[in-house]
Amino acid sequence: MSEANDTQGTSMKDRVGSLAARIRGMSKPALIMIATTLVATLGLAAWLGVRASSEPYAVLFGRLSPEDAASVAEKLKEMKAPYKVGDAGTIEVPESRVHELRLEVAGAGLPRGGGVGFESFDKMKLGATEFEQQVMFRRAMEGELARTITSVSAIESARVHLVLPEKSVFVQKRELGSASVIVKLQPGRDLGPQEIGAIVHLVSSAVPGLAADRVTLATTEGALLRKPKSGAPGADIDIPEDASAATRSLETSLEERVKTMLDKVIGAGHADVKVRAEMDFSQVERTEDKFKPKATALRSEELLIERTGGGEGDTVAGVPGAESNLPTGDADTETEATTAMPGVTRRQHTRNFEVDRVTEKRVNRVSTLKRLTVAVAVDGVAGVDEAGARTVSLRDPEELEQIEKLVRSAVGADDRREDLVTVECIPFSFDAADAAGTAPEAPVAAAANPLEAYKKHAPYAVAGAIGLAAIVMLLAVRRARKKARERASLLLLTATPVEKLLTAEPVVPALSARSEALRRAEEDPATAALVIRHWLGGAEQETQRAAV
Repeated sequence: MSEANDTQGTSMKDRVGSLAARIRGMSKPALIMIATTLVATLGLAAWLGVRASSEPYAVLFGRLSPEDAASVAEKLKEMKAPYKVGDAGTIEVPESRVHELRLEVAGAGLPRGGGVGFESFDKMKLGATEFEQQVMFRRAMEGELARTITSVSAIESARVHLVLPEKSVFVQKRELGSASVIVKLQPGRDLGPQEIGAIVHLVSSAVPGLAADRVTLATTEGALLRKPKSGAPGADIDIPEDASAATRSLETSLEERVKTMLDKVIGAGHADVKVRAEMDFSQVERTEDKFKPKATALRSEELLIERTGGGEGDTVAGVPGAESNLPTGDADTETEATTAMPGVTRRQHTRNFEVDRVTEKRVNRVSTLKRLTVAVAVDGVAGVDEAGARTVSLRDPEELEQIEKLVRSAVGADDRREDLVTVECIPFSFDAADAAGTAPEAPVAAAANPLEAYKKHAPYAVAGAIGLAAIVMLLAVRRARKKARERASLLLLTATPVEKLLTAEPVVPALSARSEALRRAEEDPATAALVIRHWLGGAEQETQRAAV
């Protein structure tokens, strides 16, 4: 038992000594690398241990505005709750208390979600003036509207500015109020027409006396989503926000339509199309009154019978009032009057007729196309002459006329608008065609002169051959170096006496082929002797002797 313990202790000492000898035999860069790796591993293990022992944090609120983030942080300080402030308005608290703290902070009315709301009146001082009350009311309205608008999924934050005219009994004509709304959209989101209309009507309905056409809606990127409309009649018709953008969109659409068609007819890259559109975005309201004299109707009828007593002289009779003093009346009147002498009865019969009247109110369409101008440049027909050079010939007039008819039909040209479509055959520049990647090929020339095709591909073939030769040479050099290393190892082994290999004391081997050979020779001397004899050229004889 003691012998086994002594053997085990000796083996352990040998291992430690061997390890120490290996370390001493290492180079300085290797030792530095090992030490650096060991220190980094210990530091990572320590950091993971500390991180595992600390409580993880979870997000309490995210994407808060600076005002809301400051309010929430102040509330957490009052509650003596630990927290961390992250990027993009994020506040984190211990994961075990996230729900508890969220309820307590929400109970305090935080976060407010943009601006000050009607809760500002809870802290209003007793002696506030009327002006202060109006300012607080306007700020409260703006804050509440901003919070409501922020609830839209596509909006990250919003601000509202209201212009409310003062009420006064001394003002005969009151000015109209207005509102401006600026929104910050979520990344990758956009507002559709329905959402824009909903926001505009929400603001106009929440503010007393504010019309929907007095609301401006814009984004923080500077895009105008809705602008206020003028108070002119017919202002309820939507006008494009950017007339030039609408015109350019129409022109681009027509150009692409014609270009796609011509690419299929005469080939890709052989036609250039430009369209110029004249649009009318004006609004004109027209009111017409039409009368039909023959279509009349009796509106009123009056019968007056008057009896007068006796008297001398002439009697002047007539209908009292202003109507009898006017030269003409608005209504047709039939009068039967009798001027009587004293003691005679007078009778007057009046009838008023209504003339048929039709009032027609028209508002012209928005974005009316006034005129189209289309210019089409068509390339000539490519060919090759006898010398193999590229030539271009003009197209026939009949072909150009057919192309013009196709273009007029594609863009919807109308002679009543005096639309103009021009198609001309103009040979394109060779440089322009080559730059566009549409230079016509000359298969006939290539077939007539195969040498040209060989010259065209010769540089690529030479480059490929050079690259292949470089790869072969590199592989040959690597193989030669490998054989040279093997030969050097054999020479080192053969230069060492066999008796020294078999009787040498165990030493710490270096990390090399020679050390590996020495180690294996110590483990199996017989096999090592056979291998060495084989290297020395007597392997066959030794094998025969062993067999005998």
